[in-house]
Formats: sequence, structure tokens, C-alpha cells
Amino acid sequence: MTNEIIKVGTFFSGIGSPEKALERLKNEGHIKDYKVEFFSEIDKNAIKSYCAIHNVDESLNLGSITDIKGKNLPYCDLWIGGFPCQDISCAGKMRGFDFTSSTRSSLGWEMIRLLKEVKIKPKYVIFENVAMITSKKFKETLNLFKEDLVSLGYTLYDQLLSATDYGIPQTRARYFLVAILDNQKQFKFPDKMESDVILKNFLEEFVDEKYYLTNSNYIEKGNKRIFKHKNRNDIEYEIDMDKYLIGGVCGIDKHTKFAISSRLFSIYGNSPTLTASNTSDNSKIVVESEVE
Repeated sequence: MTNEIIKVGTFFSGIGSPEKALERLKNEGHIKDYKVEFFSEIDKNAIKSYCAIHNVDESLNLGSITDIKGKNLPYCDLWIGGFPCQDISCAGKMRGFDFTSSTRSSLGWEMIRLLKEVKIKPKYVIFENVAMITSKKFKETLNLFKEDLVSLGYTLYDQLLSATDYGIPQTRARYFLVAILDNQKQFKFPDKMESDVILKNFLEEFVDEKYYLTNSNYIEKGNKRIFKHKNRNDIEYEIDMDKYLIGGVCGIDKHTKFAISSRLFSIYGNSPTLTASNTSDNSKIVVESEVE
């Protein structure tokens, strides 16, 4: 445990998930405390949520990272930035995050700029993004990104981590890059955890009827059951009962044009990752009341 109060600043802050992790570390006795020196967010709803969740004033928000000057930043021990993934993710157009590309994902380079401009660099920097960033398509750009961090004096540790390996039943693999200014300090990513937790463990027992897409009527074809949308006969959901009992993707919504939204998920497996492009036609979960 450290006896210091960790000063932290986050970019692309959203509602502040990393700050909740720090809160948990404090509650579990791993750190003495932490203090948010600043956060950087442009979405007005996320800003209000952030302030309410973390009990801080909106004055701590520095707004768009492109408007921030490194020389004006207060010192922090830790910076965290999960920069935009839309142009890296396979769910998007994959336009990349080259320094000169002007894509949303290229905003990650703004953190490199600020590290070059800041008076005293943070001891630790954590970056996060989708697993696709390590693919052949983006590997060269990622290496350039890492080279800049090394040139600034940081020792790097990176790894793909999956939520399913840490007690969370969600298919969510993410890339983490940890940069440490002191090359004498060693870092090790957490070991995987054994877990029998499934999606069913997290679902509410009673759900409002408006959230159900079908009733319990179905047509049986071999090991498959065909359900119709409760308000539209032209929408069908096909469920493979063998796959349903095993867990994971167990069926298909034949109506939707998008592969991610067309998948039906069993409560005996993991939930999908919601993408930035998800609409009201999100991925669907098959629950017991629909297959009994």
C-alpha cells in the first residue's frame, strides 16, 4: 500500500470508470487515497454524470483535449486516457489513428503532445483501446506511438485483457498500455481469475414487459425454435436450443442487417460488448420465459 495521495488526471473521461477503480483500490486498502486534479470531456451529459458520480465540480473539466496546453496542467502522478476507438474498432470504418489522419482515434496523439509540453511529466500513464489496435493493420502506428513514449523516458508494459478472465461475463477484450517513468519500477498485469459467473447472475429477476421482444409462443423445427416479434409478424428470431444451453451466441434476428445486432445471446454464457454504433436495435438476450 502507498501512503501517498495519488493525484490523477484523465482524458476522454466519459463518466470516469478509471476513477471508480481508484475508489475501489482505496476501499480495499491498496492505496491511501486519490484526488482528481482534472478531467477532460466534451459530452455535456457525460460531464454532468461524471461530476455527480465523483462528487466534483464542473470547473475541473478542461474540455476538449485539443484545447489543452501542457504548460497549464497541474502536476499529476497518474494520467489515464482511453482514447476514441471508432476508427480502430472492427465495428467502425477502421480509418486508423495515424498522427496526420485527423480521425477521432488519432486524438490519442494529443496525450503524447501534452506529455511533451507538460512541466513535470506524470510518473504513470495508462492508455486503453480495443483489441484491434494490435492487429497487422494498425501495428505500425501503435509502434510509433510506443516509440514516442519511450523517447520521453517511459518504460512500457502492454497486454490484451479480457473481461471474462476477471469475473465479468462479457465478451470484452481490451488493449492496455502502461507507461512508467521510473525504469526501476516493475509492473505485472493481474493473473487471470477462475470464475463460473454467467450473464444470468447479473440479470434482474423482474423486467418490465416493454423490454421483451416476443411472447412465449414459438414454432419448433428440430432443435430450433422460431419466435415472432410480439408486434410485427415480419420479424423472426431463430434460437438454437443446443447452443442456448451451452451459452454464448445461440440464435439470430433474421430481420436486422447488422451482424452484431442480429446475434441472440444465451443467459448461460457471456454478454456482448455494446459498440459505439449501437442503436435501439441492440444485441438481444434470450431469457428463460421465452424458451420454456
